[in-house]
Amino acid sequence: MAASATVAEKLDHHPEWSNVYSTVVVELTTHDAGGLTELDVQLARRMSELAA
Repeated sequence: MAASATVAEKLDHHPEWSNVYSTVVVELTTHDAGGLTELDVQLARRMSELAA
């Protein structure tokens, strides 16, 4: 989560997430756009790379 937080900070895009009993749930959306944007996709890809 720390590495993902660093990426989110660099992109200036912050997910809603939780970590309960080693299970991380991440929700990505751009509220101003009313849904997903390319920035959400970029952050999801980076987070997936970090988790691999």
